[in-house]
Amino acid sequence: MLEETVTITAFEVTDTKFEALGEINRFTHLLWPDNYAGYGTFELQAPVTEENQERLQEGNVLWAGGNNAAIIEIINSETDTKGQKNYVIKGRTLESLILSRIIWGTYSTSNKFVSTIMYDLVKQNCVNPTDTNRKIPYLTCGVDLNLGGKISHQKTGGYVYDDILDLATEFELGFDVQFLPNEKELRFVVSQGIDRTNLTPSEDSPPPVLLSTDLEDILASEYYLNTQDERNLAWVQGEDEGSKRKEVVAGSNTNVKGFARRELYVDARDVQTSVYNEDGTTTELTEAEYLATLLSRGNAKLAEYPRTETFEATIRISGGQYVYGEDYSKGDKIIIQDLDLGLQVIGRITEVADHWGESHETDLTFGYSSPTLLKKLSRNQAG
Repeated sequence: MLEETVTITAFEVTDTKFEALGEINRFTHLLWPDNYAGYGTFELQAPVTEENQERLQEGNVLWAGGNNAAIIEIINSETDTKGQKNYVIKGRTLESLILSRIIWGTYSTSNKFVSTIMYDLVKQNCVNPTDTNRKIPYLTCGVDLNLGGKISHQKTGGYVYDDILDLATEFELGFDVQFLPNEKELRFVVSQGIDRTNLTPSEDSPPPVLLSTDLEDILASEYYLNTQDERNLAWVQGEDEGSKRKEVVAGSNTNVKGFARRELYVDARDVQTSVYNEDGTTTELTEAEYLATLLSRGNAKLAEYPRTETFEATIRISGGQYVYGEDYSKGDKIIIQDLDLGLQVIGRITEVADHWGESHETDLTFGYSSPTLLKKLSRNQAG
């Protein structure tokens, strides 16, 4: 049995009840994720006891302190070689709740901050929908900090979660559904990590963070690259027919050429100039607003075909030059050097996974599925 260094509390959270059931006092293994954008999947292994049987029920919420919590979705029991019956409990963090709601009708807006659009989508479909049956109990929204720059956006149908995740990925934002037991509240919050990659900071900029195998900050690492599905330029066609169809070209560099050019066609005829609102009124987009909406759709589609490049590291959580949670946190951009691989990566911390078993380890994953900045070090530089 592991020596517990974390306290897990089970809660019953239903349409009419929000109360603590008690602590999970005995467990042998816990994998606890905390993602920058979107849900993570947890796993808990614990012996079958009368207390655990009562608290480890489908739909209950597990809380390990902080603002992060998860819902029990899979329950499995098995018997080990010593005859002890054990639970293997799995589920997802609270961001998965947003998966239960679709975009009802058409959402359309022009020249709004990305974070505002994300909040709008959650408010209209999960927090304060016209049909009160669609409301997710206890869910509220945090303060909008106007993050990600201004864009135009139109979406008909589909899942709220998928749309806000696409926006977060494209503009490097994070979002959480925070668990606030004292307030009996679930709070949707959009965030942006801090850039800690400037090695010559000014007085107003944050100090840099550089983790390196040479300094023994990194205990183990894994690098992965896949360019098979990458697309970097999109031809987007909207409403009308034939030569009258409205169109734009999307991409960070629309003049990319030769072997580097990877094209994508986007049929966006569902994006319309006349938008029918939920209250029965109609909004007419100007030509500029419509083309900006097409451009946003093209960039969103390109984000679905990335250059997949990831770097995962197990870091030293004590005794190193930096302390996670003090010098840098989830969502921050930092510099990571693996001199054995000859790599220097500027990556955003997109997942923090804590493992409790015989010991406590923390794994950090950098970048979304596709961090965009990678610099190869020469062997001379690597020493």
